[in-house]
Amino acid sequence: MNDPLSDLQPIRVMLSSRCVNPFPYEGRDQPLSVLRIAIKAAIEAIRFSGHPVFEVWIHEDEANGNHSWDECMKKSARCDIFLVLYNGNGGWSGSNEKTERLGDHVGICHAELDEAFHKTPDKVRCIHLLPLIAAAEDTPDQRFQKYVANLNLNAAQALNGEEAIQRATELAVAALLKLARAGVGVGSQGSFFAGEALTWTRMDFHARRKVTTEAVIELLSGRSAKTSVIGSQVICPVKGKKIAFICDCVPAAMSTAAAREMVGQPFLNDWKLVRNLPKDVVGPVHVIACQRGISETQALRQLGFPDAVVVSAPFGVYVADRVQCIQMVFIANCRDETTTRHRVQRFLLWLGEQGEDALLVRRASSRRKICGTIASEFDGAG
Repeated sequence: MNDPLSDLQPIRVMLSSRCVNPFPYEGRDQPLSVLRIAIKAAIEAIRFSGHPVFEVWIHEDEANGNHSWDECMKKSARCDIFLVLYNGNGGWSGSNEKTERLGDHVGICHAELDEAFHKTPDKVRCIHLLPLIAAAEDTPDQRFQKYVANLNLNAAQALNGEEAIQRATELAVAALLKLARAGVGVGSQGSFFAGEALTWTRMDFHARRKVTTEAVIELLSGRSAKTSVIGSQVICPVKGKKIAFICDCVPAAMSTAAAREMVGQPFLNDWKLVRNLPKDVVGPVHVIACQRGISETQALRQLGFPDAVVVSAPFGVYVADRVQCIQMVFIANCRDETTTRHRVQRFLLWLGEQGEDALLVRRASSRRKICGTIASEFDGAG
């Protein structure tokens, strides 16, 4: 009988950084290539029950240091964890032996990060090697620094090689644990033709809408001790502001008119809702659980016009109107309590990871003012 462990492959880690830039390590400035080799050794030394956990790729391991741009892009896309040692240098920018500019003059470190991030944002981890280099105007380094700043990555910091090695091992283990938790979450969802998902499928629209909405409310209300619930409305803090989340559910496919019309365009009643909101609460923001998938087109159709911010993400689709500041979050594939809670949680994580929480609060504040003005006009006309 074959050993089942013999088929297991270690987690693939790609280490991306400059090689020749100096950085303090072991009491003196040394090329980053020395630190990269040390980090590789430290991460690969991690063992669980004597078994290797990580396999780290650095191009120093390649024969004669040869590597192609395309090969680096492939490894960036295919690795399980992408670890950046970021000092602000964009790296080799595709110049040939005559130092002629090739391509769009983007550094290799910039291109590797872009490839990894757009393939799987969750796998990217970053360590800032301080101080960062100064970048001249209109250079690959400046473009790289602007790009990293716009990504708004949560990054560890290191002032020397010893700190960088410690941070790198911590990030590798943290990423592994996150992968494990994600796997457990996916595994616990089971199949949609059995268990709780089957029970929900047997329900009629009204019953399914009720239990799904309750699952969303329960997840949102458990985020903070400062959260309060009134019916399908959850008031919880985001970035220091109290946001009113209005929860609902489309209990079948979005293509099913009877199910879709149960929710309709809920933002049309926002002006009525704000009458009963405390003055320090902003919004509303509508969180709509969908039993099946949802496309950008379907989400925009619910909004009623196409010129809006629309983001497709693993949790579903987020839509925001720039003028009226309407915000709707469509949570896809809410088949049972586990899938519903998991996807709402992914939405909340996405808000923080991408810096969208600040924009959500800003739009919610404007929405409150707009709806308050409309409500006062109606009250005055009465």
